[in-house]
Amino acid sequence: MTLENRPSSNSDGSTRSGLFETIAAAVADAPAGNSAEAWARTTAGVVAMLLCLQLVTGILLAFYYVPSTDTAHTTVTYVEKVVASGAWIRSLHHYGSQWLTLILVLHIGQLLWRESYFRRPVGWFASILLLALVLAGGATGFSLPWDVRAFFATKITENMAAGLPVVGPNLRQWLLGGSHISPATLARFFAIHALVLPTLVLFVACARLFVLRDPGPSEQNAEPRYHPDWARAQFTRNMISAGLVFLALALFAVRYHAPFGPPAESADATYLPRPGPQFLWLFELLKLLPGSIASVVGTAFPGLVLLALASLPFVGHWFTGKSSRNPIPVLYLLVLVFVAGLTAATYIQDARDPQVRDQLARQAEEEKNFLAEPFQPKRLLSAEEIEKALAKPSPSPVSTSQTLPAKGDPPQSYIANCAQCHGFRGEGTALFPKLLGVSSKPRRTMDDLIKLLDDPVAYGLRPPMKSFAGKLTDQEKQEIAAWVGTLPAKKR
Repeated sequence: MTLENRPSSNSDGSTRSGLFETIAAAVADAPAGNSAEAWARTTAGVVAMLLCLQLVTGILLAFYYVPSTDTAHTTVTYVEKVVASGAWIRSLHHYGSQWLTLILVLHIGQLLWRESYFRRPVGWFASILLLALVLAGGATGFSLPWDVRAFFATKITENMAAGLPVVGPNLRQWLLGGSHISPATLARFFAIHALVLPTLVLFVACARLFVLRDPGPSEQNAEPRYHPDWARAQFTRNMISAGLVFLALALFAVRYHAPFGPPAESADATYLPRPGPQFLWLFELLKLLPGSIASVVGTAFPGLVLLALASLPFVGHWFTGKSSRNPIPVLYLLVLVFVAGLTAATYIQDARDPQVRDQLARQAEEEKNFLAEPFQPKRLLSAEEIEKALAKPSPSPVSTSQTLPAKGDPPQSYIANCAQCHGFRGEGTALFPKLLGVSSKPRRTMDDLIKLLDDPVAYGLRPPMKSFAGKLTDQEKQEIAAWVGTLPAKKR
């Protein structure tokens, strides 16, 4: 007898039917030996609840969100400060993503402990896919509020993508929707976060519950896994666990506000970016590695871990063999300890470094003050104002009184690669330093500027400044260095 033989019959010959029986048959496994084990298996119910919560809260937020660098921050601010319970709903969505990652990790751990990848490979693959999709959702969703921390998170993602061999430049351009961050960037991230990933999650869940089936019991053990009484009791336990976790999350979201601060253009070079807790370990790992290697490791390491987990139904018997002890749960635990250790290291280092601690405290205070301010609508330009603006020269991100004209127009290579960050005349922006008078500084001769474009780290420059060694030709580097060398210093 197998679970594929549907509809199946109870001992009295009646036919099981209904949604509950269909789902219960799909996820059925041997009943737990004791109550403690039965409650440990309720991680599946918590995962299902958190997935539904993410979908519902995400839909509610999407009614207000406008995915553009020009309007995203304003619409999120409106949700936070004007919409009834908007701040709580956004906090539920924000922290729900983090809790979902943690519960999925625990769920996979209990499946590993029971060697479910042998008995229920379909359910195992579904769990691994869901973890990958949830991590991708957290990475793309972090950029959507377009406050200061979201901007730097996007820059880190951009630099990691650009540092990948072979596919890096094309992947970066695809993610950004162009050669640099623009209004199309958030539209791209929003499409991935709100359309592509939820569709894939629903597809995996529906395929797992209603289409694909795990193999049934062997001929030597013909007893079916589905036991109606056990299934109903376990369903009740799952509902209780899911309800308790939701209550804890709801209270947590009331007590701790989801991080949100001033808009991206208000940042300065002193800002210290920090990702979400589920990615802090990766942030710490990237700090220990050089640029190009960091991009490869930062992408490959999580992918290899997920791939190794997905391969267990095929290679798991190599580890177990005739031994009574299965080393796979121990290896999984070691990976979790490694991740937890790197996460703790970030918190410890931030707490011990007085400059970092003070800067993070200032950033938290700025976010608190911003949230306390009343909502200020962003006025859109009229058609007449737009026409007047287009008729004038392109304005700089800072006031014209702070800038001086350069000798000659900047080369096209500078406009395409540098102007977005340093201004069209080297005047700088709110986020990046000015280049005015840079040739008068130490180690900034024309030869130095060319070498700096190839290896900024060697000149003490850190991300988001990146290497242009493989992106610019030698002639383009010389043009940029020569033009930057003509920029006069700012008058006092």
